[in-house]
Amino acid sequence: MKIILGSENPAKKRAVELALEELGFSTSEIISVSSDSSVSSKPIGYEIIRGAENRNQDSKKYAKENNLVYDYLCAIEGGFSLDENGLPFVVTYAVVENINGKKSTGKSLGLRLQKDVFEFIKSGGSINKLIGLLNSSENNKHNLGITGYLTKGLLMRDKFDKDAVVSAFVPFIFEEERENLIWAIKGMKKK
Repeated sequence: MKIILGSENPAKKRAVELALEELGFSTSEIISVSSDSSVSSKPIGYEIIRGAENRNQDSKKYAKENNLVYDYLCAIEGGFSLDENGLPFVVTYAVVENINGKKSTGKSLGLRLQKDVFEFIKSGGSINKLIGLLNSSENNKHNLGITGYLTKGLLMRDKFDKDAVVSAFVPFIFEEERENLIWAIKGMKKK
């Protein structure tokens, strides 16, 4: 299986590797390409999925221009959202698209943020830069990530993002189970 990943971020590549391993794929090739999300570097709400979709479109264009054959495009975009109760969370979405253009979107679990942190982000502040100052480190976005910092490494970025990738691949991998469920529902409606 050949996957074009719309990012050169090593944490995102590790997330895809972890997801494929969890899904039982022992052989795969992941090609990381620099793809533009065309959204804010701190996407909020709908911008997160739009950013992932934009990355896949950019990756598709790259593949065509460079004659790359692939089975799937994969894009991972992390960001911030409010739940139905107005509580802020950091979340990750992954969008997977097969060679035939069929798409699936997956989502990670959410990690609750304090409202002050969310307001700081909304006003243009960079949590990753702030974490870098607190840790005297660079490239937090490519290492710990916000989730890794907030959980002292329990939810490193790659592990946090992996669940979104697994979720996005489910419709492709477990197609029969999904179809069986639809047939069962249709059968119940006929009775």
